[in-house]
This record gives sequence, C-alpha cells and structure tokens, in this order.
Amino acid sequence: MKIINSISNDFIKFAISLKNAGNQKKYSKYLIEGEKMTKLAFKLKETDCILITNQKYIKEFDNFDNIILINNNVAKKISSLVNHQGYFAICNIKQKNFDYKSNFLILDGVQDPGNMGTLLRSALAFGFKNIISTDNSVSYYNEKVLRATQSNHFELNLLTTTSLLETINILKNKDIVIFGTSLNKKNHDINYDVNKCCALILGNEGKGIDKSLEVLFDKNLIIKMENNVESLNVGVAGSILMKDLFYYKTR
Repeated sequence: MKIINSISNDFIKFAISLKNAGNQKKYSKYLIEGEKMTKLAFKLKETDCILITNQKYIKEFDNFDNIILINNNVAKKISSLVNHQGYFAICNIKQKNFDYKSNFLILDGVQDPGNMGTLLRSALAFGFKNIISTDNSVSYYNEKVLRATQSNHFELNLLTTTSLLETINILKNKDIVIFGTSLNKKNHDINYDVNKCCALILGNEGKGIDKSLEVLFDKNLIIKMENNVESLNVGVAGSILMKDLFYYKTR
C-alpha cells in the first residue's frame, strides 16, 4: 500500500484535477468521495484507485491492490465537504450500451448541477435509464451532481453527444416516441403506445430546447399550473413529467 502525506504530491494534484470536466473527458476518469459511494463503486468494479485516511479501512476492499493511505491534510485538500469521511476513489468513465427496453432522458444544455443531479436520480426512479446530454451541459461527474444523485448514477447509461439532431433521429428510427417540452408549441395529452419506449427532451434553464429540435417531437408536454406560477426549474419539471410518463405506462 502506498502512503501519501503531501498536498503537493503530483498524484494528489491529478486527483483534484479530476473535478474539472475537461480533465474528466481527457482522462476518462472522475473523483468521488464518501463512504457509501466509494464502497458501492468498488462493489460495481468502477474504481481505478481508492484513497483512505485510516489503515483499518483496507479490509473493506478485499483483493484490491491500488489503495493509497493519505493523512487528514491531504484528505481536506481533496474533499469538497466541510467534514470528509475519509473515503475517496478515482473511477473510470465507461461508455455503456443503451438499454432499448428502457426510456431515454435527453438534456439540451442543462447547466445547474443541482438540476442535473435531481434529474438523474428521478430518471432512475421512473424508468429512464438512458441519459443523453449535450456537451454544453454540466458534467455528469461534477461533484455537486454526484452528491445530488446519491450514487444512482452508477446504474444509468450516460452519454454525451455533440449532435442532438443526429442522436434523436437515431432514436426515432428505432421507433422511440419523442416527447418535447417547448413552451412555443401546443400541449398534447400523454397518449402513446405503451409497448414502445419514449424519450423526454428537457432544455436549458434559461433558453429552453433548441428550436431546431422541435420538428422531431412526436408530442409536446407542458405542465399545467395555477396561482400565476410561470415556470418550474428544470429539475422539478422534468421529474414531474417523468413521473407522469411512468404512471401512464404502468397504470
């Protein structure tokens, strides 16, 4: 087992750099922290390296040979929390295959980490296991996103695309029903063949969905509201719509 006690160590600097979306993409790795998430990542064979602050934690990671013991100062440097739990890991970003028996959530420029985390957690809860986001969306592996997902991201198929038009057309060719959420188009009832899977498109917090995508919608969904409330944040709105689609399919 390797021991690192310096915050100036090159590997520690590398670990911290993996909080940055650009470095996540460059190295196909990201940093996690916390006892629950680290143990789950190990169980699912997602870990490349585990960092711990107490030697007694080693027994929790049987037959894993890339464990680094760090001191409290290094842990505080790595951690984004006021009080760290002494567990960190570097995980590999894996490109998983889509499950075409599950629904799709498509995110066009969602930039708030809280919204992204909420949407990922709700997606898993309501049967949207395939997630597609544009490259101008916040990273799935942003530290705030990861905290909000509460480890649920491990069970999702996550993809980032540079062309939503191309990606959505691929889904349409597979007979997947496309639901948009544009305020510029009229509202439709949720009424579709439940033997098919669907895709729900959500847009940027300020700009909404790119208008060029509207021609690809099979239906458009708008949440009806009262008391002069003009809008909901995308995390809440998306969760409501995924719940509605889930309920329609399983009712």
